[in-house]
Amino acid sequence: MKWQRIVANTTAFVVAAGAALTAVATPAQAAAGVCNEQGNYEVCSIFGGAAEDTLIARKMIAKINATANAAQSGDYIRVAMFAWRKSGHGEEVADALVRAKQKGVSVRIVMGTEHVDSGIVAKFEDKDVDIDLVQCRDSCMPPERGAMHNKFIAIKKGDTRLVLQTSSNLDANQAMHAQNMLIVRDDTELFSAYVNYWRRLYARSWTWEGVSWNDDDAKNHYGSNGNSRAYFFPQPTKQPLPGVLRNVTECTSGNNRVWVQASHIDESSFSQNVFIELGRLRALGCDVRIIVQKTSQMYIVSRYALPARCDGYNHNKLVLIDAKYAGEWRKAVFVGSYNLSENSNDRANDAMLRIINGWVTNRYIDQFNQQWNSPGQCDAD
Repeated sequence: MKWQRIVANTTAFVVAAGAALTAVATPAQAAAGVCNEQGNYEVCSIFGGAAEDTLIARKMIAKINATANAAQSGDYIRVAMFAWRKSGHGEEVADALVRAKQKGVSVRIVMGTEHVDSGIVAKFEDKDVDIDLVQCRDSCMPPERGAMHNKFIAIKKGDTRLVLQTSSNLDANQAMHAQNMLIVRDDTELFSAYVNYWRRLYARSWTWEGVSWNDDDAKNHYGSNGNSRAYFFPQPTKQPLPGVLRNVTECTSGNNRVWVQASHIDESSFSQNVFIELGRLRALGCDVRIIVQKTSQMYIVSRYALPARCDGYNHNKLVLIDAKYAGEWRKAVFVGSYNLSENSNDRANDAMLRIINGWVTNRYIDQFNQQWNSPGQCDAD
């Protein structure tokens, strides 16, 4: 895909309140991607640029290969991926999954159709491989009005259980964008929630083995320790993200961050509710910042007098909270494949993963600061 870029004129985004929404005219050299691990968490970030950074795809391959190399009875890998091309190490990820299947690991995949190479599908459908594959042209479940927009992998390897939740699809274009992946190990309840969501995608139904998730309340699941939570979409009768922001009630010096990264926003009532809450938090004294991807998104944000920067390479989906949240001073991140749009909340198959953990949140603070301080040029619409 050929990306058309413009240099945003900072003065065009000055709002009545006097807050300037800035876009940097020339991008700094992109930082190298990095993965950091502590305890049961691993955070990977790439920052976008003229060249591909396949770190996230290579990390997926490493986890798949580790499972294949010591395959045990009962091991399995479940993948949900919206876009999948051979470029950007997408073919190598597919090859690793084929190898895992040949080593005896159960491999099943749900993917989209519009941005998928036929060669990737052919690898999985080869008669000598025969990986179970479901492709959803739109969202997998009725009424099938959005997209199967997920980007996650769940791996059971012996007693180890991994959830790999990323913002990145698998292709070269995505490998040139700023992305993140959060890996959670051995959170049994969180892993079970992801697998049960995947099963419903695979079955194209909110009901699996007689258990229905048709009620939107059934689509939100806590992990084993209460610090993790998964939100699965669509949720047309609920708006979890504005609800999360409403639960932020106080900011103080040193614990005042409410930072957002979004690659797509719209002018729906859903997005308005998000921005209204962010405006409330700014008035409360919180350090509210937003990174968007496109010129039109800067105009939308400018109406709410919120500090923002535009990075045309940004594909992250992040809400970062370092404040009094849900009655306690906490550091929390919300990552996944969701966008700040009505479509993502009401129609698409998406996931949002919450982790309350100081070390994890600090890694995302580092990632956000890198983009905030050295953004690329704003994307034209």
